[in-house]
Amino acid sequence: MILALMSFTFSCIKPYDPDIREENVNKLVVSGRITNLEGWHEVSVSIASPVQEAAFIPVSGCEVTVADNLGNHFEFDEMTAGSYQAWIGQEYLVPGTAYMVSVMTPEGELVESAYDTLLAGAPMDSVYYAIEDIATGDPNVFLKIMQFYIDLNGAPTDSRNYKWEIKETWEYHSAHPLEFYYNGKFHEVRPPDYSRMICWTNTMVKEIFLLSTANSSLNVFQKNPLHFIDGHTSRLSILYSILVSQQSLSGSTYNYFEVIKENSAGFGGLYEQQPFSIKGNLVNLTNPEQVVLGYFYACSESSRRYFYHDIEGIDLDFWDQCNEDPLPISGWQGFMKSQYPVYYYYNQSGALRILSDDCVDCRVRGGTTTKPDFWPI
Repeated sequence: MILALMSFTFSCIKPYDPDIREENVNKLVVSGRITNLEGWHEVSVSIASPVQEAAFIPVSGCEVTVADNLGNHFEFDEMTAGSYQAWIGQEYLVPGTAYMVSVMTPEGELVESAYDTLLAGAPMDSVYYAIEDIATGDPNVFLKIMQFYIDLNGAPTDSRNYKWEIKETWEYHSAHPLEFYYNGKFHEVRPPDYSRMICWTNTMVKEIFLLSTANSSLNVFQKNPLHFIDGHTSRLSILYSILVSQQSLSGSTYNYFEVIKENSAGFGGLYEQQPFSIKGNLVNLTNPEQVVLGYFYACSESSRRYFYHDIEGIDLDFWDQCNEDPLPISGWQGFMKSQYPVYYYYNQSGALRILSDDCVDCRVRGGTTTKPDFWPI
């Protein structure tokens, strides 16, 4: 959504240095979706932030309502700052039904979306991968990647427009348990503390994956590419998992995400095509001249989880961010209190080695020691 804050003019290809104007920040942002799945549905209300200082700035105290074209209304409660949720039963989530959102801000401004129709979606096909070579900066060197694909096998009555979201989870380990540390005094941990050696990272894949068969006689497509990974990260070192969610979209919603995808691709370098400004489906009825960012839509959604390990054809070659150094010439007195605790260990030769925090605490690399409920081992 941050890209939606920009109002650029499309022109020829030239070096690009974004000039974010004051009027393009501090705008109201409303986003959310209704799916075909019974459960909690969410609408978020926030204020746009500058691209250089991207942040979620919640707007609390709003009255949020979702209505369908059958006369049903669903009141959303604020669960956390800027996040409004409501439980919607399966009987109200029927393909062919259209939905819209209404937001009344604490300042008395009424924002509404257009209606978007929930369309039946094709059954989600299996995700598979192929080991492929991609070019690098060296014409004689190619990178081995694990490229993921999905097929689409829809009926003529199913939606012709699809989007996939992918959430990655992987396990990784720190290099050493906690055995010795110095904080003005020397400490030995017995038995060694292994509690910070195993971590899991959860993150959304940033790319937008879209497919439309609107111009095809058949609602079928083979080998639609998703994301790829290589052996230069810790993702495949222990166990890697992806949760793939497939969404069937209306034509207008598909077009919206297609523009976002084009904008996102434009930030690959200094000489990329300048991005389009992004128009959502929300309007400020109280002050029509005030632009509202974001999008509200309906979609049929299905998902599957996959696990991968010991992938043949991918060579693992990554840095675990663990630095081992000898004791500095200044000795232990050379460490400032702000550097405490200083971790160390004795290698196989009996030499004392100073360890960076990454060596004994996997959380430093952004993960958590809390094992996901779905993790198989």
